[in-house]
Amino acid sequence: MRYLTNFNTDFLDAIKYDVLIVGSGIAGLFTALNIDDSLKVCLISKDDLKTNNSYLAQGGIAVTFNIKDIQGHIDDTLKAGGFYNDLPAVRVLIEEGRKNVEKLIEYGVDFDKVDGEIAFTREGGHLERRIIHKKDYTGKEIIEKLIQVVKQRDNIHCYENTFLVDVLTENNSVNGAIILMNDKEQVLKTNHVVLATGGVGKLFLNSTNSSISTGDGIAVAYRAGAVVEDMEFIQFHPTPFHSDGEAFLISEAVRGEGGILRNASGEAFMGKYHSLEDLAPRDIVSRSIIKEQQLQGNKDIYLDVTHFEKGYFEKRFPSIFSYCISKNVDPRKEWIPINPSAHYLMGGIKTDLFGRTNIEGLYSCGESARTGVQGANRLASNSLSEGLVYGKRVSDIINHSKKFGIEKYSIKNKELNEETLEYKNDVIVLKTIMDESANILRTRAKLLSAKDKIQIIKDKYESMHSYEKMFLEFKNMITVSSLIIEMALKREESLGSHYLEKSDE
Repeated sequence: MRYLTNFNTDFLDAIKYDVLIVGSGIAGLFTALNIDDSLKVCLISKDDLKTNNSYLAQGGIAVTFNIKDIQGHIDDTLKAGGFYNDLPAVRVLIEEGRKNVEKLIEYGVDFDKVDGEIAFTREGGHLERRIIHKKDYTGKEIIEKLIQVVKQRDNIHCYENTFLVDVLTENNSVNGAIILMNDKEQVLKTNHVVLATGGVGKLFLNSTNSSISTGDGIAVAYRAGAVVEDMEFIQFHPTPFHSDGEAFLISEAVRGEGGILRNASGEAFMGKYHSLEDLAPRDIVSRSIIKEQQLQGNKDIYLDVTHFEKGYFEKRFPSIFSYCISKNVDPRKEWIPINPSAHYLMGGIKTDLFGRTNIEGLYSCGESARTGVQGANRLASNSLSEGLVYGKRVSDIINHSKKFGIEKYSIKNKELNEETLEYKNDVIVLKTIMDESANILRTRAKLLSAKDKIQIIKDKYESMHSYEKMFLEFKNMITVSSLIIEMALKREESLGSHYLEKSDE
């Protein structure tokens, strides 16, 4: 189906903006702030402005301040990405990172310092210390400061609890969007739509992602005819706190500062799997943990920080320390139980080096975009910098556009039935399928089974019509899950985060 709901633009309330930005993470906010203040910008968030993956980011921003380290940062990014990255996109990220971080500092973002100079730490896959941070709540610091600045801009209008239903197109060009605002369907007329809608973690039962991460922007772009690529590459963070029903992130920076992974016997096992040991790239660490769990017959894997200097852990990682204490684990005296969980999508909406898609006026940046930066597996802390660098590049292109002002048009959709079935149990069914088939260790047999099971769900709801946000979100989840499975089946060899075991088919 081309559109998610039935509508007739002739009978819907309409508002006009020069630019629509969907998403209030670092990519969306930074794009908005760099749009020329002569342009009227609408920024919408599916929930409140702070509900996004950027806000949850703990570790920091990978940025090269030392010009001599540019090639080293490039090399580390390529190696982590399985050399599947697009080199020009990687160069853009690393060469333009510093100037965009400096703009963040101008906006008031306060990074940790030592003797008045910005402090750097190291994370998995990095051979140098190049991660800047604010304790263990870097994302919170950034997003809160950017929201403050956004709210001071007269040309930027923010709408919370507003859901993008679909992008409207004619002749392969954007001319608006259908949105749900205050549970009412409306038309937003614009020539420029920026999808900064984040990832897909909530397609899985356990994820470090925020509640909104259901791949909506990717599904919207796909229905509009945008190219979507590399959806099989999903990164599972190796060290979320192991607790049923939750996946609280234990930052990679903890291992960067000397944390050690141990199995149930107390063995520091990562030396068996990689020369970088606990600081190996994330896909390798996650697979190593799963293999250790299989060998010992249980999930008892731990992160040990008991050897840290007295007082250091709670000072450097106050949020993580508080969470552990709330779960009756004192990291100063006992090991932290961890288990890998869905974390980050490397693929998404295919863009060029300026965030442009194959549809005129449709852009994407941040986690929803497939820029080519991340390759088959993202290097730690390259995500926030990608949101900055490519958000700025999207704004530059829009600022130089001469296409503003929508002529009167009439678009209608009547493809869907009125009846909506009870669906909430099938949301759990879908997530369970993804957990079992598209997880860290995959087999072709499981992927084929998942394809058939998802098709049954898709057929069941394909023609259903509703204006309920959760149902529309579910339909997006079906679309994106199907894309992940299809692309995983097409890639017949293991690469990066896509790891195929021998199948029993």
